[in-house]
Amino acid sequence: MVLVTRIWGKVMDAHKLRNVKHELFCQMIVAGAPRGEAYQKSGFQGKTEHANTYGTMLLAKPEIKKRIEQLLQNSASRAEISRKQILERIMEDWDSSRRLGQMSSALKAAELMGKELHKMFVERKEVGGPGDFDSKTEDELKEIVREGLKELGWDDPGPNSLN
Repeated sequence: MVLVTRIWGKVMDAHKLRNVKHELFCQMIVAGAPRGEAYQKSGFQGKTEHANTYGTMLLAKPEIKKRIEQLLQNSASRAEISRKQILERIMEDWDSSRRLGQMSSALKAAELMGKELHKMFVERKEVGGPGDFDSKTEDELKEIVREGLKELGWDDPGPNSLN
């Protein structure tokens, strides 16, 4: 089990680096800060114009790389847990709504589950104006349909299936 503490609103675990400046640098990099800015805001001293170089040197250290990977994995797993919890809550709401006879709520919950789990009930909109396809050849139209199917995640139907 990993020991978790909260410092400055950021979650840190037992794998944190002993050097506080290094730990802050890693957390800032994971949060999306540029390496020079992360270097300076982590409390390192030095000329501003050399901050990028020093930040690059820190990023090359094995312990820094390892810590950044750990922080990224932790944030990814927290995001996945949150997604799972949301889907479980929608499932509970769907079940409760059906038991209580609240069909509009049950349908909305089912729609949300379908959208997330099976890419169903996708909002569609028409692109282009009247007559935009009038000048297209049959082969060009088939290619437009194939591209649309690919965007939806369907396998390529092949050249003969769109006759």
